[in-house]
Amino acid sequence: MFCEFCGDEIPYLPFKCKYCGGTYCKEHRLPENHDCTFEKKHIPVVPTTSRGKSPKYAKTSTEKYSTDSKKVRKYLKKQEKQRRKARRTMDRGFSGTKVRYVSTPLIIIIFIASIVAFIIPQYLCLNYYSYFGNFFWTFFTAPFVSYSDSYFGIFFLFIIVILFYNMVRLIEIRFGRKFLLTLFFLGTVLSGLIYTAIYLPIELSNSGFAYISIFTGLAYGGLLAIISFLLFFSLNREMTFLIFFIPVKMKGKMILLLLILIRLIPGLLFGLLFNPIYYAVYLSDLGGILASYLVFKYKFRYLR
Repeated sequence: MFCEFCGDEIPYLPFKCKYCGGTYCKEHRLPENHDCTFEKKHIPVVPTTSRGKSPKYAKTSTEKYSTDSKKVRKYLKKQEKQRRKARRTMDRGFSGTKVRYVSTPLIIIIFIASIVAFIIPQYLCLNYYSYFGNFFWTFFTAPFVSYSDSYFGIFFLFIIVILFYNMVRLIEIRFGRKFLLTLFFLGTVLSGLIYTAIYLPIELSNSGFAYISIFTGLAYGGLLAIISFLLFFSLNREMTFLIFFIPVKMKGKMILLLLILIRLIPGLLFGLLFNPIYYAVYLSDLGGILASYLVFKYKFRYLR
């Protein structure tokens, strides 16, 4: 069963509005929360108080009902479409046929590329020779690398993936593998553009070769794009995820703020205290969240 207003699946006993007969989730069960048409509400006969005249009756607007009925049909059509999509997904799961997901291979590729980049970063990450040398292929390998010069960085990437893997898989199931890959690569592209916009002025102002040992991957920006996309649908809803098998409840906007601060605070501190090149290294990953917000705003904001 799906909510006729937001289209979300209702895992519990649904609420049926007595004024319009629609089926809604607990957040849209009240008439004022689902733009109720009040089609089934009793309209009393109201006589006039003037004597000697026939009573006048309250008239209902047929035009309003026709407009509201179009909205109801639109919601029902969307509900039926989502029901068929959910049924196909369940049928594939119980039919014994294997559903090929790209989220798991994508994460495996990122882990392998990140480990290899730990050994030979100049051949996989964005660096000085990507812009001023012949290492042009790094623009195509960097989106699959989350670079760190220590084992802690790889461990941190592993923790992030474990925490939000179910969200990545949910996006692929609901919107498709093509959308998942598009969102990922859009996040890496915006991260790369932000990195380039910060890195090149700093490098050129130092007459070149100043930051020849700086290496950067773009995979973290792509992962942030995927993770933050689902959060925009539920900014005010509590979400439960596991931290070392301990369930933690947080609202979507708090999780989103936490993801931003993880990159913003180190970037500002290291950039101010040590070297401005850290602005490019850390702040570029926020391009993933920006990409996710743009996709949500211009394509999915009315589905929330």
